[in-house]
Amino acid sequence: MTLDTAPPGGLRRTLSALGAAQAYIGLVLVLAVGIATKGEMFLNETNLTNAIGAFASRGILAVGVTLVILTGGIDLSVGSLLGIASMTAAMMLSKHSLEPWQIVPICMVVGAFFGFLNGAGTTWLRIQSFVMTLAMLSVVRGLDRQVSDNVSVGTQITGPDGQLTPQAEAFQLFGTPGHNLFGRVYYPVLAFIVVCVVFHLILTKTRFGRHVYAVGGNPTAARLSGVNVTAVTIAVFTLSGLLAGFAGPIDAAYSASADPQAGQSYELDAIAAAVIGGASLAGGKGTIAGTFVGALILTLLDNVLGLNAVSDNWQLVIKGLIVVVAVVLQRPDLFTFFRGGSRS
Repeated sequence: MTLDTAPPGGLRRTLSALGAAQAYIGLVLVLAVGIATKGEMFLNETNLTNAIGAFASRGILAVGVTLVILTGGIDLSVGSLLGIASMTAAMMLSKHSLEPWQIVPICMVVGAFFGFLNGAGTTWLRIQSFVMTLAMLSVVRGLDRQVSDNVSVGTQITGPDGQLTPQAEAFQLFGTPGHNLFGRVYYPVLAFIVVCVVFHLILTKTRFGRHVYAVGGNPTAARLSGVNVTAVTIAVFTLSGLLAGFAGPIDAAYSASADPQAGQSYELDAIAAAVIGGASLAGGKGTIAGTFVGALILTLLDNVLGLNAVSDNWQLVIKGLIVVVAVVLQRPDLFTFFRGGSRS
């Protein structure tokens, strides 16, 4: 006997629309709570700029993680990759006095290398992405601690005159508060926006972008259609690592140092931003615009909770619950799920 608990057409369309707009609804709710509880203190330009700037490196990680999620995988190693890129940047600056334009490409290559290994392990060795990237998280964190000897490395390097060296002065532009383009635009925020625009265009205007969605939607069908699933999968992991390498110098500049623990738990924020923004963990569904909004929600949520003196412990609880709600809202059988019924 078949129990028909499918929602009526109108309700089904309403639920679908709510699911698609969940990120934007969430952003409005967070803004409303911030304005209602802290008013002008929350809306202050300096407060919002600093809040978004502090989250920019995690937002960039979220873009890379979104690419992997779109193919049906997961990347748990991005926090560690950011950490080792951050340490690489600090060491290149303090020990070799390299210019920022030399440091950033090196960090991106380091991140891309480990990202490539993630992709190779996932495809050629057929290790589940969850296991492969979890192992990479541990490997890279251990390497980070080994090369740094468990000691933080500062990025505000001074010369014999006690002033910042030219290289260190230039490096501050990547994330040190107070260094703004035209006196208004905070560099990390600009970097995050540029990354979002570039990868939005890649996903929506290129053949590679269509292949990413195809692999996540149905890898077998994609392969039969001529898509090189292995190459696409390796490419998205490599790009995720490359973006983590790009975020490393930003994080080091913002913190004025590279810590062996830098980036710890950032992968959770990155995944949360993608999921809250509408990316489906089953693959094939999601947008960079949604991830951008998801990152904004987490940024402003952190800020609102901080302004209201909510403890770090409760902040973790609240963010975890929001991720659960976001995943539940994405369920195509949401109506029948709550009715306790079955489709067949």
